[in-house]
Amino acid sequence: MGAQDEATYGLIPIVQRGWARKGSKTFVKISYSNECTNVIAARSSKSFVFVFSKKKNRKKFVAFLEKLRGRWGKFLLFTDNYKPHKGGIVEDYLRNHKKTVKISYFPKYSPEVNPVEPCWKPGRKALANKIIPSLNAAKYHLRKTFRDKKSMPKMFEYLRD
Repeated sequence: MGAQDEATYGLIPIVQRGWARKGSKTFVKISYSNECTNVIAARSSKSFVFVFSKKKNRKKFVAFLEKLRGRWGKFLLFTDNYKPHKGGIVEDYLRNHKKTVKISYFPKYSPEVNPVEPCWKPGRKALANKIIPSLNAAKYHLRKTFRDKKSMPKMFEYLRD
């Protein structure tokens, strides 16, 4: 059993609180670019699985479901009501894998119940107050953060095995 969500990270600077000498003028040096990548992720009580993707669409979602099936085998996935999670090829995929993959949808407009949502904050923190020169550098910091179990928030109790 797991939960799924997507987030977008880019090279647009994330400025967070910092420290400065009292009385000094603070400034933040930034390198601006509107390049971005999407992260599609799923979380279970034992693992956090993620992929980078240029687009968020049904084809990418089905490819991610296939990755989860290879990693988790048989699973029930909770996800939001985002348009790419429903329709044509998603329904075909679920019909073809009905013994191994089941999807259940969270109530509309309820991100607070999705245990993947809090996982995006450490990713944003990893990119904050830094000059990230390229999308590959941003992906490096995100991979490092998402693979570090200590940086990820605790799992909600109701989804524990």
